[in-house]
Amino acid sequence: MPTQIRPITPDDHEQLKVLLTEAFGTSDGDWAGLAAQGQSWWGAFVDGHLAATINHREYTSWFRGVEVPTAGITGVSIAAEYRGRQLLRPLMEELTSHARSRDERIATLFATATGIYRGFGFSRILQVGSVELPVASLARVRGTLDLRRAGDDDAEVLHGLYEQWARRHDGPLTRRGPAHERPDHRFKDLTGTTIVEDAGEPRGYLRWKRGTAGDWADSVIEVPELVALDAEAMRTALTSLASYDSVASRVRLFSPGDVDTVRWLLPSNAWTPLADTEPYMLRVLDPSAFDLLPAPPGVTATLPFLVGDDGWVLHVDEGTMRIESDPAAATGMGRRLEPGALAVSFAGALASSAQREVGLLSGDDRDDTLWDILFTSGRRLATRDSF
Repeated sequence: MPTQIRPITPDDHEQLKVLLTEAFGTSDGDWAGLAAQGQSWWGAFVDGHLAATINHREYTSWFRGVEVPTAGITGVSIAAEYRGRQLLRPLMEELTSHARSRDERIATLFATATGIYRGFGFSRILQVGSVELPVASLARVRGTLDLRRAGDDDAEVLHGLYEQWARRHDGPLTRRGPAHERPDHRFKDLTGTTIVEDAGEPRGYLRWKRGTAGDWADSVIEVPELVALDAEAMRTALTSLASYDSVASRVRLFSPGDVDTVRWLLPSNAWTPLADTEPYMLRVLDPSAFDLLPAPPGVTATLPFLVGDDGWVLHVDEGTMRIESDPAAATGMGRRLEPGALAVSFAGALASSAQREVGLLSGDDRDDTLWDILFTSGRRLATRDSF
């Protein structure tokens, strides 16, 4: 049966709804929503029937304080009758070709099964998800700043706080551009957004939902986002949550990464991850992505390496990185990276020794220390989004 890879059009909407409902339990709205600006759908059609889909979203991400054009990948689904027919590979190739044409240097996704995507050069860089903690465990947290309810005119204040937090980390989306004009599903039906202030200066916020359960033992305060720029702002946000101890037994908090700094301020070790954790994976679409990253000051180096049979050289000088193709680097048994090693190096997710342990890195180890200085020293990975 012939397979055609092409963009999904309004004429395919009914087939797309059926496929998305089968895969995710929802069709994600009408065609206007699915075809909203900032995203594009691709389909694999077998004899005219939509057998598989993939969705590209136009994002930018923060890495080392630099905005990196990013292809967000979502909506990957294959009809049950067509699984095992290798339909994902041509779809992924079409999407990555489209992303490269837009000068997007990396691609990211939240994976339901990480093994599927490793073969495409994706590597896990962090894990996000919800955690629960007893409201009573926050009773000894004492924050001293002011609180106020956010209003309709506070959108810029909230985004400014988010951006200050995001710039300090590697991995968060900038939340700018047409793909972010649609409301985040996690913030649907919020009870409120509370801003933390210090003498009138915003220092953080929390978005929260009051659970509907009437029984105290079953009632939960959901916090899909907590952003704090300093320890006192975070303490004050947690103090606000502690005030619900008479009406709710638990707080459910979206955690932005493997090492959430909230834990350092908790007076107890009550911290229960829930089953909705998601691995966040990254792929370097083109080694030129490294040109975007600043280098640590004072480091000068010339680092040859191989990816498959292709030779490259990374030049580091005066706070900049520059990468170039170099066939001569492919000779001998130098530093050899698997495609997934490009991802964890770019993100600073794994030191060289760990990359070697999991088979992402092999060959000469003389440059390991320099690579780790460039990519893993002082990095903090996190994200507040899920897509």
